[in-house]
Amino acid sequence: MTESIEIRPEFSEALEVEAWDRVEELWLEALDATPISTHELFEVRRLTWKAGRKNLARTLLELLADALEEGSESADALAALRELVRLASPHPPAELTERMISVFAKERSNSPSIEAVLAKYPMVKARRPLEELDAAECWLDHDIGSVVEVVGQGVGRVVDLNLELENIKVDLGGSRPVSIPFGAARRHLQPLPDGDFRRRKVEIPEELTDFVENEPGAALAEVLESLGEPSNVSAIKTALEGLLPPAKWTSWWTRARKNPRILSSGSGSRLRYSVSHSAESADEALLEELQTVPPAGRLVIARRLADRGQETATAAAAVLEASLADLESSEPGFAWQTAGILATLPGGSDAAESSRQRLIKTDAPLALLSGIADRSARSEALTAIVESSPEGWPAVWAEWLLHEEGTSLLAEITAKLEAAGHAELVDQAMEAVFRNHANHPAQFVWACETMSEDDCPDSIRSRMTPSVLEKIPDAITRKEFSSIRGRAKGLLDGGKVAIRLLMESANAQQAARFSQRISRLDSVEPQRQRLVEQAAQHQHQDSSIDDRPVLAASKGAVEAKQEELRTLLEVDIPKTLKGINAAAAEGDLRENFEYHMLRDRQELQSARAAKIQEELTLVRILEPGAADVSAVNIGTVIHLEDENGNTLKPITIMGAWDADLERRIFANGSDLAQRMLGRSVGNEVEIDDGSATITRIEPWKG
Repeated sequence: MTESIEIRPEFSEALEVEAWDRVEELWLEALDATPISTHELFEVRRLTWKAGRKNLARTLLELLADALEEGSESADALAALRELVRLASPHPPAELTERMISVFAKERSNSPSIEAVLAKYPMVKARRPLEELDAAECWLDHDIGSVVEVVGQGVGRVVDLNLELENIKVDLGGSRPVSIPFGAARRHLQPLPDGDFRRRKVEIPEELTDFVENEPGAALAEVLESLGEPSNVSAIKTALEGLLPPAKWTSWWTRARKNPRILSSGSGSRLRYSVSHSAESADEALLEELQTVPPAGRLVIARRLADRGQETATAAAAVLEASLADLESSEPGFAWQTAGILATLPGGSDAAESSRQRLIKTDAPLALLSGIADRSARSEALTAIVESSPEGWPAVWAEWLLHEEGTSLLAEITAKLEAAGHAELVDQAMEAVFRNHANHPAQFVWACETMSEDDCPDSIRSRMTPSVLEKIPDAITRKEFSSIRGRAKGLLDGGKVAIRLLMESANAQQAARFSQRISRLDSVEPQRQRLVEQAAQHQHQDSSIDDRPVLAASKGAVEAKQEELRTLLEVDIPKTLKGINAAAAEGDLRENFEYHMLRDRQELQSARAAKIQEELTLVRILEPGAADVSAVNIGTVIHLEDENGNTLKPITIMGAWDADLERRIFANGSDLAQRMLGRSVGNEVEIDDGSATITRIEPWKG
């Protein structure tokens, strides 16, 4: 009871002059009121105790507890009795503890597990009854039927309390409930209050689905209120899973964000959304933030204000215009971007145009360009340089080619320079890029990507030589390429520059060296390593020969494996990883059985997915009725007679994925199939029951 709460002047005056009889008189009057102002009385009790009148404070609290017990405010009565037990510790009277238990049982009378929990925690006999009460409250806060958030995994309903094993199970809608140790419940389980959006998602999903679809703005506000903190788009989408079809997300999000109560902060991966109490408070908060944030953040907020109405847009324009003078001298790139935003706001176009005219006349165009973070604003600056310097722009553009990192602008700069007859400037820039690729990572990767395109400029295609193979591993491993490493690995994909060089122009030694380097890189996925290896072997074998084992399968079997792989990659493995993260958050991993169990499961799932992926690259689909029946082959049905001339059940030879012993379908790798493959009608073969003669061979027809 340490939080300061406002109390009536009468109480304040009596406490100030230490008129304790008056305090007691006012206290008794308050107990006769309906409802009893419990929080105020708790504060008066605290101040009385603080003034040294501990016996009086205890007496007043006892009077309050008695009055509350007689009424219907069991939660407040429990708080008063809890405090009395604390004051009486370490040996509170049994009668007092029993009263506390009685009120607690009354407050939680609707909890399914109240009797079992009270049996587990006999507080009257406990040395520390308040600790027992805390544990009992924790169990019942997460009782069966409660809707809770499992931190990091989702929202669901508690389906089981195991008091003996101290374990809570929550159904999140998966194949199995999530198991949470009781000791981790406070950290990993958050009960959701009545009316909470995510709670209603579990309780009334159909009604909530209609609400989300018909009132996107109000729904978004409730989602953000439920999340309780500024949240990114991913968290919002997770909260809406099952309520909003993915195909409708874009249009729904466009409408939902128009709610004037919605605020956004940050940018890029740090963009977060929150909700204000009203549209007016949201506008005021954004305008205040616009005046205080650094220039980079100011641009983002100004864009948001521009969408919130004429009045806020005009106010934002005034702030931006006032900032231009200082920015032009200190941060010209931000000044250029600020002018671009200002031009879109009411009354800002003239000031914006004047500012950009001053900036474009600078003697340091590269410094201006390097300070412009926005790609479209940078493109506008490049165009302005052409208009302001008809003779000198090619040199500026060619120099900027070595600094630009955006792929679309790199293509635009290259194309315009070549179209204007300055291909030699592009060639010089590419010479610098390929001579020292680590100093120009974005330009190098872009050029390598462009090499495999049909409309690749000659100045770039001329550098598509095996020497590029020596540089690509650097792009995958060196820190200079860290931000574009995914694109660098994409150079190893089919049809891209690395594979084309291996198959078209690299000699055997160059191909083998490149393949060996890639095989040693743990960051390169196994399927890409195999593709590189296969392309490198192209120099040493006839392209018509593939010595890899062939996996024959029916179309249905292939589709089943593809579905199994999809389930592993999109459902099972992500779910296991979430469980690993939750288990890891519990602390010491050495004794964390669930963490190690999930890790083992994840390794098995990943190994299974990798195996299926590899097998799918080897598969050959068997077409019904297409097998060669001149001899026993995969995809044939073999009719047999035993030594006595009796007709035996036919045997079908298929791939491993189609094998079904009950239907006498054998995999081509089985012992029986190996004894029969290649045999013809009239041949004798060994089967499990002895020898038999092949009487007829038919194609498998599905």
